[in-house]
Amino acid sequence: MTPWSLEAEVRGAAVRAFDLDPQQVPFAWPRAEQAQEGHDAASPLAPRIVRLVGTSRAKDAPARVGGRLAEELRPGYAGVSGDRRGFVNVTFTAEQRTRMVRAAADGPRWLTGRTWTGEGVWPRTALHEAGPLAQARRHARADARARITLALDSDDPPPGPGQEHVGWRDPYRDGDETELLSEAARALGAVGEDSARVAFCRSVPERPRDSETTGNDLPVLPSADRPGAWSRLTDANPAFRLRYAHAHATSQERWTAQGSGPPAACPVHAASLRGRLFDGPSALDSAARREEPHILVRYLEGLASAYDDWRTCPRAAARAEGAAADPALPAAVAGVLRTGLFLLGVSAPTRL
Repeated sequence: MTPWSLEAEVRGAAVRAFDLDPQQVPFAWPRAEQAQEGHDAASPLAPRIVRLVGTSRAKDAPARVGGRLAEELRPGYAGVSGDRRGFVNVTFTAEQRTRMVRAAADGPRWLTGRTWTGEGVWPRTALHEAGPLAQARRHARADARARITLALDSDDPPPGPGQEHVGWRDPYRDGDETELLSEAARALGAVGEDSARVAFCRSVPERPRDSETTGNDLPVLPSADRPGAWSRLTDANPAFRLRYAHAHATSQERWTAQGSGPPAACPVHAASLRGRLFDGPSALDSAARREEPHILVRYLEGLASAYDDWRTCPRAAARAEGAAADPALPAAVAGVLRTGLFLLGVSAPTRL
């Protein structure tokens, strides 16, 4: 079960239920965050096809179309229902949830719908060569946009992020990358390249004010004189938190393979984490269409937060719920985080 397959099945249900031309039915991403409580995902297709089925004048047209789509889809899932918005809410079977999580471990294919097996060089500008800090920010954002476009829209499948060991060492902070002469180079020496790239891609405006922030002590333009939390190796630094979550998920995957087993997890946190994984392809697609890399950054932050909640759920609460943690979840989180960070030009450490 993937977002791609569910979307295709909902469109197919619309074609069958209303005898529509398949070419006329629009693409509509199903989203976990739009689903009613207790469901895994929701499709917004019904409100978009009310005119095609000739019921656009009725106030309850979206709900009636959604109800008909739910009837058509119901046999294949644990539960399907329409709501007053017209959204079709779907509950997966246990087997479908398992297949979904295992599919997400292949992060490139999960996020883009194709295997990354091509040859080529990913674009990435040397940020210290920019000079002014604002120019380095423009370079980092252009790199992220180019990588996202290459991943989704290039004719040939792009090369993947690889599975090799990645450490925490940063050549700029360690002082062996370049002489810190320019404003951009000095900033890289203060916060490191990975934190700088996340900082540069995290905010929305193309021309931010020097004093602008994207959160508590998180300047949009971290400098050598004002690095803020971007220089810290703590959860206050979003870049560190993303990279640490990947390192932990990769380590947990390795520990599980060695027989230690996954942590106990409350069902509510497992459901939230699966939902975050499910919404990855639509988030990347939105970042590409709108050319706004901050959408991908914020999605990855949400995924990392959901993973932290899942792995730190109190064992007593998990036992009370009768929870059995899915051992495949860390691999899925690692695959998606690694791919998302790669698209931002950020390294993903593989050990704690």
